[in-house]
Amino acid sequence: MIALPAHPAENLPENLPENTVPGRSEGTARHGAPTPEPPTPIRRLTVLYDADCPLCTALSDWIARQPTLLAVDLLPAGSPRARNRYPELDHVATVRDLTVVGSAGEVWTGPAAWITVAWALRAYRGLSYRLATPMGMPMARAAVLAAARIRAVTRRQPLPPYPYEDPYHEPWTVVACGDRCELEH
Repeated sequence: MIALPAHPAENLPENLPENTVPGRSEGTARHGAPTPEPPTPIRRLTVLYDADCPLCTALSDWIARQPTLLAVDLLPAGSPRARNRYPELDHVATVRDLTVVGSAGEVWTGPAAWITVAWALRAYRGLSYRLATPMGMPMARAAVLAAARIRAVTRRQPLPPYPYEDPYHEPWTVVACGDRCELEH
């Protein structure tokens, strides 16, 4: 590790900007010490899916047949195997929302989980980068909303109640005017 002077401006060549330290990129000299190790690369993903949902099981079967860029494990959410592997997770929440767990303990849910699964699939990595942008995220949210609506209709057993407000219930999905709505021009 490089020993930095007590004050960043001491002993610097005169042609460097004031906020630069040798070995650091410009503008980062006052933002703490450099990270000694890069982040751990993701080598494996575990997808926790709802085994009581025909759509979820069909998608998990489809994922299992796809060529992947890293190892992908598929586990039924809330199963004893999932509870043993990830005791720290809220397993009721993993049944309600698709949950993906990375090899270093990262957890993604909702649209981020769908994008992460796409990122692991060879044919869909480019799509995952586009969906992760500010312009693509609304499309990812819409896909999750559509899947949740299909799942609510096709699931074999009712979902456990949310301990909080339903995130898929949006005010614009409810018509409260009783077919008496008029458009103003």
